[in-house]
Amino acid sequence: MKAATLTTTVLLIRHGDRYDYHVGKDVWKTRCKSSGGFLTPSDTPLSASGHQQARETAAFIARNKNIDAVVCSPYLRALQTAQPLAHATGRSLWVDFAFAESHQKPTALPPLAARVPYFPEIDESYQPMMPSVVVDDADGAEPGIEPRLEHMRRMLHVARTLPRHPSLAGKTVAVVTHGASLALVAALMGTTSLAAAGKMAACGIYELRLETVSDGSAAPVAKLVSSGEDASAYLSARAGGTVAWGFADSNEPLESTEALWQEALRLGPTDLTKLSTKLSSWEPQLTPTAGGQDDSYAPESLVGGR
Repeated sequence: MKAATLTTTVLLIRHGDRYDYHVGKDVWKTRCKSSGGFLTPSDTPLSASGHQQARETAAFIARNKNIDAVVCSPYLRALQTAQPLAHATGRSLWVDFAFAESHQKPTALPPLAARVPYFPEIDESYQPMMPSVVVDDADGAEPGIEPRLEHMRRMLHVARTLPRHPSLAGKTVAVVTHGASLALVAALMGTTSLAAAGKMAACGIYELRLETVSDGSAAPVAKLVSSGEDASAYLSARAGGTVAWGFADSNEPLESTEALWQEALRLGPTDLTKLSTKLSSWEPQLTPTAGGQDDSYAPESLVGGR
């Protein structure tokens, strides 16, 4: 008897225009410092244009797709981008660290319960693919900040897990994330080059379709339905500082980034069973950080960024 296939459609959406790119990184960092630590530099909100982009993107998706689930990164800019989509589709927000920023510091974010008063659409019963990120400073990276290699392995973990996740498999899933999640596009499509994944605009939408064999005999390879390099067809708001970004635009040389991707492919996806002792739950301190400092704040480019 021939094994049945299960179709999972993923709409990978980058967040809208960042507020810090609108006012300038130094202005935003100064504002965070003067807040006494209640504002975190890396957890920037959307600009006014970013909010408009989020509303227009939500309306576009709701008109054209029947969304079964909305999943998003725990970062504020991703939550703000996802909220109008939750309203437009009548879906809850499922927060998952699997789609969090790269080069990021999980303890710089507030706990999930602290987000709920501002985002009551969050459904805390969702079982994430990754409850927090694996932070490993053994390679010399600054303690508490996820190395680039681990982000890439995290994307490989998502590519393997998402099409078989009990809440996501066989559904049309909107995922609001960051520009560096182009590594997930590469992982889902099975490419050996990050540059081949292209670029992602602010509120750009990558649509990928996966056919999963029910008996698990074959790993799914995604078909690219549409690219997220250009969002002008449904956005009237100006891009602001958050323009289309790809790994070629990173502050790191593309050659070294591609070499890291090859190493990630060699090592394989993050193995949560082996790293469970390193996984911390998402319970950072509720008290403000000293002076609002956050050493993870290092956008890759003020004209592109993540």
